[in-house]
Amino acid sequence: MSEIISFLQELVKNEIVQYVIIVLYTIGPILITVYSIGQFHLLYIFLKNRKSYSIEAPKYKDGEWPYVTVQIPMFNEMYVAEHVIDACAKLDYPADKLEIQVLDDSTDETLQIAENRAEHWQEKGVDVVVIHRENRQGFKAGALHEGTQIAKGEFIAIFDADFRPNSDFLYKTVGYFQDEKVGVVQTRWGHLNRDHNFLTRVQSLLHDAFFMVEQQARSVAGYFLRFNGSGGLWRKKTISDAGDWSGETLSEDYDLCLRAQLKGWEIIYDNEIEAPAELPVNMIDFKIQQYRWTKGRGQVIKKHLGNLVKAKLPLLLKIHAVFDLLNVFIHVGILLIALFSVPLIFLLRVNPDLSTFFMYQSLALINIVIAPWFAWIVFDKYASNVIEKLIEMRKTFLPFLVILVAFPLFMVVSLIDGFFSKKSFFHRTSKYNAKEGDLSWRNKIYSPSEIPLTSWFEGVLAIYFLLALFVDFRILSIAFIPFHTLLTLGFGSLFMQSVRKA
Repeated sequence: MSEIISFLQELVKNEIVQYVIIVLYTIGPILITVYSIGQFHLLYIFLKNRKSYSIEAPKYKDGEWPYVTVQIPMFNEMYVAEHVIDACAKLDYPADKLEIQVLDDSTDETLQIAENRAEHWQEKGVDVVVIHRENRQGFKAGALHEGTQIAKGEFIAIFDADFRPNSDFLYKTVGYFQDEKVGVVQTRWGHLNRDHNFLTRVQSLLHDAFFMVEQQARSVAGYFLRFNGSGGLWRKKTISDAGDWSGETLSEDYDLCLRAQLKGWEIIYDNEIEAPAELPVNMIDFKIQQYRWTKGRGQVIKKHLGNLVKAKLPLLLKIHAVFDLLNVFIHVGILLIALFSVPLIFLLRVNPDLSTFFMYQSLALINIVIAPWFAWIVFDKYASNVIEKLIEMRKTFLPFLVILVAFPLFMVVSLIDGFFSKKSFFHRTSKYNAKEGDLSWRNKIYSPSEIPLTSWFEGVLAIYFLLALFVDFRILSIAFIPFHTLLTLGFGSLFMQSVRKA
């Protein structure tokens, strides 16, 4: 170990090496600071309007409810197909004004399950049709596009196969479309299996922080909002006016809603209406989902960043639209700080005059308070007092923090793929109808069989930061010990959960 430390200290004496460390490490705090400014502004808007914010869709008169088509896009969803079809068929809405399209691209027995449920509900007077494609052209976007061309409804509700809409969903949402400017209505995602394991709790916090704080703040301020791919409705005319569904990106939902808002259509977000869904129960399925979303974000950035910058929009609206599009770069910032924190230790030993410079940079890390603050707000939904919220912090936020510091490697790889790869294949996230504590998913045919290549690099980085901890203790670099401990736990956890495929 002494020889390695001596070698690294000699290496960082090189001016070029020092320059590289300083520049790349400095980018991290800058990205974190920019991200935090945007998040703190959204938090300010949320807190300012927290007690006064109230929204409810105006009701239609009896007999005047519009025709609605419910679309259920799916591909090989044999464990959940029946449940989502049944939930949509049970929607409390006039039967003569409701059509349900099962947009099925499956290559397994899911198709037979869907057809059986369609026949079952047709006999009960519910208009359920199965539209099956064999080519999967355009993936989900292609299925939605084909279904929309023949949809009977003036408005279209979309639910992915893992969703279970409540029976009053349509009655609570379609009234917003009485305002001719409204093109989209998005509701908050709920969680059918939040307490299944530590990973589902982490995901619940991730989604809740976005929907309950960010999305609501943007809604109050009148900023651009996202349609999140499910649990929402579109005006059919809006889809056509915005250029229809496109398979150019893996984030067809974000792509279309940006085009719609740039055309002047408004999105309504109702935080009080919940659309429950199943969360991925294992690390590999979670990674597949996040890889697809982040790669899609990279593709949407390429496609729309210039359009947003050039658009004639109010200044704050434009700033937040661009910020929402680019905030994924926070992962780049975290990864740079993590990777270059180790050579920085040796740089400060050979060039202590830089200590003041990096001390001021470290002030950016104060922004980490944004994460527990968001979590504390979210836990109001799950806890009735301070003690229960503290328990939620232990059970949910601490695992969230461990994942948060290590996940940027995976996210940056997928973002780069989105920028530079011309191929877009839609890797589905497996659903198992996994109930709380139910481990039977492990024996189901969709359970993970391959370990992502990045997982092996996560194992390497776990060792890298473990060795960094030895160095910290050896040379008494106390300031980095907590950070390197967290990174070791984070990358080690991601690696072990991926290798175990659990």
